[in-house]
Amino acid sequence: MKPVNIGGHSAYQDRVLTQLRKYYPNAATSLSSSTWQIIDKFWNLDLSQVNELMKDRYSVFSPEPRLPSDMLRAILVFAAFKITSYTRFAADLKEYLLHAIISGFFVGDTPGVGTFYDFHRRLWLSSNKNLTNAVHPPKVKPQKPKGKEQKAAPVEKLTVDDLFQQFEKNPPADMAPCAKLWEIFNTFFLQNSASMGLISLTFLALAGDGTPVYTSAQERKTRTCNCLKNGIRDCKCNRIYHQPDCDIGWDSHRNRHYFGYDLYMLTASDSENDLPVFPFLSPASRHDSHDFLYNWFSMKKMLPEANVTKLLLDSAHDAMPYYDYCKKTISHLLLISTGNAEDRQSIKMIFL
Repeated sequence: MKPVNIGGHSAYQDRVLTQLRKYYPNAATSLSSSTWQIIDKFWNLDLSQVNELMKDRYSVFSPEPRLPSDMLRAILVFAAFKITSYTRFAADLKEYLLHAIISGFFVGDTPGVGTFYDFHRRLWLSSNKNLTNAVHPPKVKPQKPKGKEQKAAPVEKLTVDDLFQQFEKNPPADMAPCAKLWEIFNTFFLQNSASMGLISLTFLALAGDGTPVYTSAQERKTRTCNCLKNGIRDCKCNRIYHQPDCDIGWDSHRNRHYFGYDLYMLTASDSENDLPVFPFLSPASRHDSHDFLYNWFSMKKMLPEANVTKLLLDSAHDAMPYYDYCKKTISHLLLISTGNAEDRQSIKMIFL
């Protein structure tokens, strides 16, 4: 059955108001100001059109589903309350009535953990669970830099120039499975920000940088060979990786290796709160100079109306192919070189 949302966003507001009065009659004084800020945020966030955007991901022959708008709102609610596990949040919805109410569910009728994973799968437009083959040889781990708060050297075999030439002809396809999620983000957040005048897609000033995303304490993998039994620990034979899209990277802020992703974010640098424009998750080992190119050319493909006039990057992007490319496409390029903690910050402004 296709999702049907009778009443739209006002129906959600009615559910919230009715249940707050029933279960929290003294909510005005018993709930903290930070909680009221979260309630106010979701009270005004109209996600009702998500149900229409997600209709093609449901069958007419399946049982009546949970509303996609409620499922997405619930995920945003547990992010607001800093809960990072579907299992924990499914249990949390049963124990903490307020979280169920803000999400849009009726108390006592909340989704189980399997429903969250089912919704997760509907957002992923690929028959493969991962972008990377789970069976492959060990990857090269980035070398620890000599100085503190310095980024590790690239481990990629391709150069920045190679990627520029490749992506100008054929943009990366890494974002293809995330196209539905991008459609939701673009429709309800990015375009709304533009229509409210918070950012300008016509004269866009962008800043780009990567952030470590830790997923587990260590890399989980299974050997496919008998080398260890023969005393060979560091063989190059294939392993089966349990999180194949993640790997080991270098966290320059904490000065240590970590396992997970690198979240490379393009943000509107001239907006009041550095609003996100295009997020891109990459393996942790990928250097920022490469991450930018995956992000940039994916954005140009998926957000063709964006006209970037200014670009703010750090010293990891200080390579001649960047200057050559920006001369053709961007009027201003600002490079900030932070160095290490003992060095003074230096800034280079290039008018192209």
